[in-house]
Amino acid sequence: MTKEQKKQAREYEATFILDTRKWQEPIEALLDQIKSVIKEMGAEILEVKDLGLKPFARCPRKDFIEGQYVSIKCKGESDFNRILQERIGLNPNVNRVVVEAVRA
Repeated sequence: MTKEQKKQAREYEATFILDTRKWQEPIEALLDQIKSVIKEMGAEILEVKDLGLKPFARCPRKDFIEGQYVSIKCKGESDFNRILQERIGLNPNVNRVVVEAVRA
């Protein structure tokens, strides 16, 4: 596989679980932070869906029983998942992120 094939843009869907317990601003401000991280990585944002507040089947902590779910479809390079996990992991308001490659 050549470098060009490795760096070829792919479509991804990233689902975020946001921890907004200590967040005082509107959710849109937190989404703007996440979108700016994705754009800084050189990815193109295709669609953003706010999936709403959902209770957890298993609560990670007694004071954290539900989370704000957000889905972002974007187009990025093959290392998008790894880099996004590294950068988003630094944000204390993002509890989890799951990135899936979308097949065309």
